[in-house]
Amino acid sequence: MTEIERLRPVCPSCDFLNLPSGLNSDNPVFRWALEGSAEGQQAARILIAATDADVRAKTPSVWDSGQRNTGRTEIIYDGPPMSRDKLYWWTVQLWDEVGNVSELARPASFFTGLRSNGFDADWIARYFVLPAGREVPQTGSYDNRFQARPADYVRKEVAVRERLLRATAYVTALGLYEFHVNGVRVGQDIMAPGWTDYHTRVEYQTHDITDLLKQGQNCIGAILGEGWYSGRVGHNQRRAGNHYGGRPAFLCQLHLEYADGQIDKILSDDSWQTRQGPILYSDFLAGEAYDARREIDGWCDIGHDTTHWQPVEAFIPEHGRPQLDAARVQPVRETVRFPAKYLHDCEAEHIFDLSRNIAGYMEMACDAPAGTVFRLRHAERLDDQGKLYTDNLRYAVSEDIYIAAGQGREVFKPRFTFHGFQYVGLTIEAPDGAAVTLPELTGIAIHSDCPITGQIETGHAALNQLISNIEWSQRDNFLSVPTDCPQRDERYGWSADAQVFWKTAGYMMDVSAFFAKWMQDLADGQTNDGAFPDVAPTKPLNPYRLTPQPGAPGWGDGPIIMAWYHHLRYDDAGLLRTFWPNFVAWMDYIEAANPEGIRCNRVNNNYGDWLHVGPPTDRALVATAYWIHLADLMRSIAGVIGEAVDRWEQLAFELRAAFRREYVSSDGRLKSDTQTAYLLALDFDLLPDQGRLVARQRLEELFADADWHLQTGFLGVRHVCPVIADHVSPERAVDLLLKDSYPSWLFSVRHGATSIWERWDGWTPEQGFQSAAMNSFNHYAYGAVGEWIWSRLAGIDWNTSKAGYRLLSMRPVFDTRIGYVTAKYSSRSGDIVSCWKLEDGKGSWTVELPPNVSANVELQQNIRNIMVDGEKSSNRFQMKAGVHQVIFQL
Repeated sequence: MTEIERLRPVCPSCDFLNLPSGLNSDNPVFRWALEGSAEGQQAARILIAATDADVRAKTPSVWDSGQRNTGRTEIIYDGPPMSRDKLYWWTVQLWDEVGNVSELARPASFFTGLRSNGFDADWIARYFVLPAGREVPQTGSYDNRFQARPADYVRKEVAVRERLLRATAYVTALGLYEFHVNGVRVGQDIMAPGWTDYHTRVEYQTHDITDLLKQGQNCIGAILGEGWYSGRVGHNQRRAGNHYGGRPAFLCQLHLEYADGQIDKILSDDSWQTRQGPILYSDFLAGEAYDARREIDGWCDIGHDTTHWQPVEAFIPEHGRPQLDAARVQPVRETVRFPAKYLHDCEAEHIFDLSRNIAGYMEMACDAPAGTVFRLRHAERLDDQGKLYTDNLRYAVSEDIYIAAGQGREVFKPRFTFHGFQYVGLTIEAPDGAAVTLPELTGIAIHSDCPITGQIETGHAALNQLISNIEWSQRDNFLSVPTDCPQRDERYGWSADAQVFWKTAGYMMDVSAFFAKWMQDLADGQTNDGAFPDVAPTKPLNPYRLTPQPGAPGWGDGPIIMAWYHHLRYDDAGLLRTFWPNFVAWMDYIEAANPEGIRCNRVNNNYGDWLHVGPPTDRALVATAYWIHLADLMRSIAGVIGEAVDRWEQLAFELRAAFRREYVSSDGRLKSDTQTAYLLALDFDLLPDQGRLVARQRLEELFADADWHLQTGFLGVRHVCPVIADHVSPERAVDLLLKDSYPSWLFSVRHGATSIWERWDGWTPEQGFQSAAMNSFNHYAYGAVGEWIWSRLAGIDWNTSKAGYRLLSMRPVFDTRIGYVTAKYSSRSGDIVSCWKLEDGKGSWTVELPPNVSANVELQQNIRNIMVDGEKSSNRFQMKAGVHQVIFQL
């Protein structure tokens, strides 16, 4: 066996990204995963050079870490300061446990980018307008009832000298932008630069545009939309838009590097020009209106007639210049296309079905006379008459309008809006009643393009649909931030929805970069007195507050919980160190207001076990349980990063004592006698030994009384299957998972759901649709059961003693109702495979573990005649790296 077959470094990343286009740290972290037959990694070496060839030749002109004796698959850069605005290449070489040396990994690149003080460009925008952000209302194409602005086009002609070596564009916007060079759109990013607290920071993107420029004159341009910055987002209709400012703005800085070593800078300034064109408005909630008759041919070409163009204004944004950071997360992109299937007509509206509830928009190809108006309405569901059900969208209009130019085949898709929908209603208004052929319609799903890391299939069709629904609800809501829903007038980054789902999310996608970005948003939203927010970014939730709205129990607690999950999944303590002061501030905020150890003060908008369908759980009990959980996590985090643990151990001890005094009756039962109360008490280890026995028995009784249906809300749901499996029986957990009568996970599946519903009773045969005031059919919170599917049905679970899946806890639940499970998870350490099948009372289980990974295995007590790799075994055993075969009988 060759050295390369024994140990291979794969999946290189720098600061969580495979190809970072800018660094926000002077000490980036280089990471990799492992493949091969070796048991593990003994040492590693990083090489960095200015060219791919130098790295391959092992002549690192920038940095050679030297051989470092480490089993960790990461090295933090500690070499000399690297230059900014530079492209570098890096690779890694490894040594296995017996000293064999691997070949170099395929070199990967990273770009250092600029720090905020490296920008000389101005923010530019259309000349100042009224505070509402638009012209005086008057009859015309750009007038609309939403007070939404037309998109702005900006351009600048620039000269490029001969012998250009490299051209880099640094671009960003307050709002949204689409970047163009010489008539060509640059990149595939959409909804760029993403959502942040624009008053604090904005992320920029970098593009290598060397091949798009030519010697002589060139044209640089952009199209600007309102987006989250000045458009309508959130459910406060008294201030539906302009949360950060009244008009979108653009910032661009080009660096042109020539063979003589000179670097010319081209900056956005008041010499640029602007005008408005065919995008009459483009707003997240209203939709987009596009008049193709107003298209500006050649607007970004050299020599374009600029007679009707106006000068831009260079200005300082409201609240001052925000900090400019390199993009921390993968961009939003178009990912999957769904052909629309014609269903039927409802009066003058043609109804189409995508067969999948998505976040995105429609692409339409049409051929119609000039002035023909196509209206596309979007909905998640149809009503009993087959019409679009849009009441649950609240104030979100979700209508795209296209006016044809009459130039033959025309293709339209919106630029700066998206919708949450499965069904589309199309109406066509042709001039003079002309006949128009139905256009071709294709749905396009969009989301932050985080790498897919998990593939899983079972022998149960409805369960497979549930897994698909979980994945798609994550896709549809992971759009720059983890939103609650993509369809109605809300779309906030709610922290409790995310924290209950975060372990599930990490199985489906690599969310390391996504969380690193959002953790900064959460920290930016923390108040001066230490309160984390309910949502991040915070501004649109309550625009009349001078400070962000402080978080509720389970909501404001989210950053600490998710940061710990992030560490366990990705073996990354960097975020724990960076945000440790923020965590301490939140704990101080709680503790100062609750000296008796019961969390009843500073609970803000205390939502409790949100959207439960059974008896309500005492909100102070839920809040106190979470406080104890946080104290435990703070002790664990402190241990990882070398902080003192005494405070947190003492706090946890005192809070448990207070909890027991307040909420545990003399007979051992909890005073709040609900499923959620017992689930939290058992999962957070809040009870003494005898109390745990009583709690187990009472929890089983409560589920039996509910005929093994769910009564939990958002905070209780993620604990259901884990606690029932561990404290009642795995079989009962599977009972709950496979239940398809109301309320249950498979109830919505049985009734055609293709995403996770916000409410158990979002629709029922008896009552129809729930209140239109709050009824999303694309919320991921109840999809938190996905973590149990992965960790117990597939048996792929982390062990907290060795983060990053270097040690697994494998406790697969073999159940004949499931039949088989085939799962592959691309973990931080490498690909982990777990496949089992049951047939005629016999079972087989195949496990593949990459180098550096081992597993503690515990099989159910009813499993017998166990053979592991051909040898008899007990129900408990260990596995090392490699491929293993387990045979057993039920």
